[in-house]
Amino acid sequence: FGPEDLEYSWLHYLDSNAVNLSQSGNLTSDMLARFERDVVPFHPEYLIIMGGTNDLRSDEYTLESTIKNMNAIEEKCHRYGIKPIFLTLPPINPANIIRAFDEQTDPGWKNKFARFNDFLRTKPHIDVAKSFAAYSSETGELPEWLGYDGLHEDVIGKQLIAARVNAKWETRVQAADE
Repeated sequence: FGPEDLEYSWLHYLDSNAVNLSQSGNLTSDMLARFERDVVPFHPEYLIIMGGTNDLRSDEYTLESTIKNMNAIEEKCHRYGIKPIFLTLPPINPANIIRAFDEQTDPGWKNKFARFNDFLRTKPHIDVAKSFAAYSSETGELPEWLGYDGLHEDVIGKQLIAARVNAKWETRVQAADE
């Protein structure tokens, strides 16, 4: 579903206004490369950053390179006077990704996601992964009813993300301001 399908955008459920600058399929290196073009012209006070899933589900990209890119995005934020707020990554479902996209997932994705989320938790962040923990605790994977294709959350998943952002926004803004 594209940006015109508002119910499939977690930003649609936020209590405040936001602009979606995401691009499907982006790697953190892509996010870094388009920062000046796509983010800077908006002069945002805060930037919600959710990225790394495409990197970490692939065996072609390392945890270290993904962290390096996120650190570089954070540095760019500071250079332009933008306060970054990171979102942890919800789980994925490799079997459903194969069915939907015919793409394999790195067998070590759970470990990479866990370590990456731990890294993000050292920064101003909102832990959206916690919103999915109760539903994925048995397998550690995204249940089909929360994301049919195994990669993108469906409506209820988007609502879970937004609910967590709404609930934590004020405290995270204070943390980013410090």
